[in-house]
Amino acid sequence: MPVYADLSNLADILKNVYGEGITNQFNDERTTYNLFPKSDRKPGGKGYVFGIRYARTQSVGARAESVPLPDPMTGVKDQGTITPKYIYGTIRLTGPAIEAAKANAMAFVDGLADEMDDIYQSVVNQMNRQAHSDGFGLLATTTEITTPSTTATWAATCDNDTGVMYCQEGMILDCYTGATPEQDFFSQRISAVYPATKKLIFEAGVNTYVANHPIVAARSYRAAYATAVAAGAVLISQGARTASHATTNTPYEVFGLDAIFDDATLLATFEAITVATNPKWQANIISNAAINRELSLDLMLNACEMTRVRSGRNVDTIMSGLGQKRKYANLLLPDVRFQPGTLKGGYETVTFAAGDGSVKMIFDPLAQKNKMYFYPDGVIQKYELAPLGWGNLDGDQMHRRAGYDEWDLFLRLYTQLGCEQRNCLTKVTDLVEPQTY
Repeated sequence: MPVYADLSNLADILKNVYGEGITNQFNDERTTYNLFPKSDRKPGGKGYVFGIRYARTQSVGARAESVPLPDPMTGVKDQGTITPKYIYGTIRLTGPAIEAAKANAMAFVDGLADEMDDIYQSVVNQMNRQAHSDGFGLLATTTEITTPSTTATWAATCDNDTGVMYCQEGMILDCYTGATPEQDFFSQRISAVYPATKKLIFEAGVNTYVANHPIVAARSYRAAYATAVAAGAVLISQGARTASHATTNTPYEVFGLDAIFDDATLLATFEAITVATNPKWQANIISNAAINRELSLDLMLNACEMTRVRSGRNVDTIMSGLGQKRKYANLLLPDVRFQPGTLKGGYETVTFAAGDGSVKMIFDPLAQKNKMYFYPDGVIQKYELAPLGWGNLDGDQMHRRAGYDEWDLFLRLYTQLGCEQRNCLTKVTDLVEPQTY
C-alpha cells in the first residue's frame, strides 16, 4: 500500500493529452510535378493527337536558265499521341469503426479528414516521384546479394548514388533480375528505410499482398523466394512493369523526365512515335560512357548550345538534384558569383549565365542523381483528362465493399506529362554526385 501519491500510483487515473494533428517524419517536398504548366488540351478519346514536322520541303535549288525546276516535294511530317495514365489512392473504413466513432463525432470527422488529406498528399507525392522516372516504376537497384525470408524481417542494400531515396515505409515492391522474375520476390512490403546505410528492411515474406497484384499473371509468383537474389536486381513499384520487361513496352506510370529526355535507350517508342527511325524525335544526351566526371561550366554551356543547335530554341530552365546544386555552388564560390536562392512559386531558384540571358536553375531533392536537365519553358506540360478528385460518379464518395461491412473511398487522377518537341531537350549524365552522409 503506497503512503503517498507519485506518478506511478496515479498512472491508472491520469489521462493522456494528445497534440493537434500528426507530425510527418519524412520529406514532403513536391517540386517537379507542380512546376510544369497544365495544358489546355485534354487527352480524351484515344488520346491527344498532335502533328510534328521533321524537315521542311526540299523543293528548292539553284538552276541554270531554261532547265527543269526542282521536283515538287513535301516536308517530312508525323503525328504523336499523348495518352493519360490512371493514378489511384484508396481508403477503407469498417462499419464498427464508423459506429464507434459516433460517440465522439468531432474525433471521427478529424480522423477521417486526416486520412483523406493524407491520401491526397500521398497521390501528389507519388506524382512528383513519377515525374522523375522512365514510367516503369524503378525505385532502387541492389548492390549486394539479397536473401528474402518468410520467417523474419530481411534487408536489401542499395549502396549507390540513387540509394533508397525513392523508397518509403509501407511501399510494396516487386523485384526483377532477369528472365525469371517469378523466382525473385514479389509484392513485399518495406517496414523501414535507412538512408544513411542505404538499406531497406522488408517484412517477413508473406502472400498477403501478392493476391491483389495489378498484373494477374504475377499473382501466381512466389511472394518470397528462399534463394538469394543476385546484386543488380531492380526494385520496382508494385505492378509498374510486366514480367518480361522490354523497352518496347508501354509504361503504366506517367512519363517522367528520364522518359522524356531519352534517345530510345529506355523507351523505344515515345508518344506513339518510334524513336529509332525518327532521329529528330530524340532528346539530346551528353554522357561519358557511364564514367562519372565533375560538373563544369563548359558542360553546362555545351548543353545549352546543344538545344539551340538541334532545335533553334534557347534553354530557360535547368533542373537537377541538391547534389549538383552543391557542385555548381563550388564552381562559382571562388569568384563570389553564387547568390543565395530565392523562393519563386514554391521552389528554390538560382541563375546560370548561358550567354543568351540568365537561365534559372531549379533543384528538387527527388531529382535523379548524376544528371542535369536543360529545357525551354512550356515545352513539357501536364495533359489532364480528369483532375485529382474523389471517384464519385454516382454522387457518393463512400462506397460499400460488396459483401462486407466496409466502406471505401478512392482518389483518381487521369494525367500524363507530355512534350511536343523533343529535340530541344538536353540531358547531361554521368556527373559525380557528392555524398550526403
